[in-house]
Amino acid sequence: MLGVVDNKFTIGKEVYYPFAVELHYSRVDKKYWSICFERIKRAGFRILSTSVPWNLHQDSTKDIDFSGFNDPRKDLIVFLELAREFGFKIILRPGPSIAGQWPNGGLPQFLFSDLKLLARDSHGQELRIEDDNGVPAGYLPSYLHPQFQHSLRNYFKTLIETTKNYIHPRGPIFMVELDFETSFGHYLNPASADYNPELLARYYPEFLASCYEDIRKLNQLYREKAESFERVEPPRNFSNLDMRDLPKVFDWFRFREHILKSYLSTLEDIFKSYAVAPLFFRSLYFRPGDLLPAFDLVSGEKETMLGANIFPEGTYFDLVQKGRFLKGEYKFAWASSFVSGSPATEQELQVDIGDYSDGLRRFYLVAALMSGYKGFNHYMFVDRDHWYGAPLAKDGTISSGYEIVKMFNAAILTIKLNELEGQRKVCIIGNRQYQWLRLLDNPKQFGYIERLMVDSASNVCRDLMRLKLDYDIRENLDIESLNKYSLVFIPLAEFMPASQQEAIVSLLKKGINVIACGLMPKYDESFRECHILSRHLRIKTSLGNGIDLIKMKNGQFTSYVYGHILSTDSRIKKLATADKKNVGVASSKYKGTFYLFSFNIGSGGDHNKLVFLESLLAENDITSFMYCSDPSVDMLFQRADKRVVLYMVAPPPGELSSAADTSSREVIIRLDLRKMGIVSAKIKMTDLLAGESATPLKVSSDSLRKGIPIKVDFPDGKMFLLETK
Repeated sequence: MLGVVDNKFTIGKEVYYPFAVELHYSRVDKKYWSICFERIKRAGFRILSTSVPWNLHQDSTKDIDFSGFNDPRKDLIVFLELAREFGFKIILRPGPSIAGQWPNGGLPQFLFSDLKLLARDSHGQELRIEDDNGVPAGYLPSYLHPQFQHSLRNYFKTLIETTKNYIHPRGPIFMVELDFETSFGHYLNPASADYNPELLARYYPEFLASCYEDIRKLNQLYREKAESFERVEPPRNFSNLDMRDLPKVFDWFRFREHILKSYLSTLEDIFKSYAVAPLFFRSLYFRPGDLLPAFDLVSGEKETMLGANIFPEGTYFDLVQKGRFLKGEYKFAWASSFVSGSPATEQELQVDIGDYSDGLRRFYLVAALMSGYKGFNHYMFVDRDHWYGAPLAKDGTISSGYEIVKMFNAAILTIKLNELEGQRKVCIIGNRQYQWLRLLDNPKQFGYIERLMVDSASNVCRDLMRLKLDYDIRENLDIESLNKYSLVFIPLAEFMPASQQEAIVSLLKKGINVIACGLMPKYDESFRECHILSRHLRIKTSLGNGIDLIKMKNGQFTSYVYGHILSTDSRIKKLATADKKNVGVASSKYKGTFYLFSFNIGSGGDHNKLVFLESLLAENDITSFMYCSDPSVDMLFQRADKRVVLYMVAPPPGELSSAADTSSREVIIRLDLRKMGIVSAKIKMTDLLAGESATPLKVSSDSLRKGIPIKVDFPDGKMFLLETK
């Protein structure tokens, strides 16, 4: 059996904690492999990950070599043999794209000489991928172009024949990542890709036919007169669009997603056709600030595992959002490339760019656990070109980071990480169509979407972090899986699929409270009239953008108003007004309460708005029992049975507050242990990442409730095990 069971990898009859290290065999002299393996094993790891660069193993003559006879960097077979001798399991990353500051991302240069197989933008131009820390990243191929597929199949066939005796159950390879952050090279703008003529001719009509069956249905929705699906042209203009243009544009977004899924399925089928059956995983790309990944890459059979990459780009908030989405939507959060060091240009490495601090390493490790990650691959664990800060140098020399990671692995075993869970009563729902609309240039309708998704949805997430409250992020409104939450937050625009409107009503009937922010839907995703939610709740809204003073029973503040609320139900409770018009109401028509706020409820750091949200949560029996005197320090707890782990992170300056001070300082934290389920009077607090010389804190439940001082550095992370005495 291969899979994830109880937050662990199950490989045959063995069970492994899902923590791996990245070592690139082609970038480390093979004479150092053994010493690196020995020290990796001593640090507590049993899984290795390595990338296989296509353009290393297949040269310009198109000869393919994995033996290393003429170039020791190509000796994949000896690497796999040695890994097996040391008892490691292997995650193989054969690309085609491997990124990692490798020339062309691993794609052979000979591919680019055939211009026909390159992806194109709406103007017919090839797409050059942005250089990666001084390394040319080459061009974006058209993923399903027959010539690209032919070259890829030829290479993969040889790779599979070479490695088939090393794949589970015969060998150590148990998981394969095909491609890397499959997302058109991060070209998210719909006009960017893929307008390759051959790809469009082969796949676009077929896709449209699968959606509409009859060309007359498409013509009616698109307002066109195409004679056949083959005659339908894709949209090329995405500026100043009218609502009536959006159905075709949204189908183009769906087509782009269809191309990516088909491409990944094709890669997996190549492996399966040669009787190779490892566990596959797909890495998701998130645009910084978004709730959802840029593309939904879930396979139809849902056989593949999903992961995300955690690198220094983005912020602490982005790291948290990725983990909460993977944990909330797929129940297992896997960081397929978890930052352990940092990329750099070779010029930067030749000068003193400073050390990769121990505090920064602890910050990332603890932040990942707080975010819900139950496993990750330390990237890079062994140093290489264009990298610094790895725990092991290229020759196996140990850096300071090695001992921290070793302590971290020991701590994971101590706390039984796979069993720990947070207290997540709140779920934030993302909306893919709203995310698509944000990529359009100045649409004529729905201009408030950007504010709705950033100032409201994302800022509510930030507010929950400020209030030290755990939460999940979901995309699907699956009723059964949402039953575990006390409160669901949903951004609302004037359009929403009928199925989602019906799902909200079902949530309310089940007794789940819903906070909606925005405007009531009037259309479905095809922009046909659809008032399901309004009809059930007898609530309507009118559009009325602008900034106004929001007044309520216990206070007032200034906020951006999306519109005003109208209702014919006398039982509706009025909560907030702006210029004497309703902007906040609550309906208890069903078992669950429906709150609608037609103004931006994210605080953005405004204390008065944060107090409003805090009181709203308290009304739904959601309160925090943790406090820190410094708002730039984040805290969270997880527990299983009698084990409680308290996490604290001090992110880099400016991430959770505007403070720029990086000095060490003392903060006061408060915990109400009774609400954690701990009734013992005496508590021992052990910082599991502080080293053997650290002295555990002996405190009482009463002193923790009143507050105790903790010294923190910026950045840093602490991981306390709370034990009763």
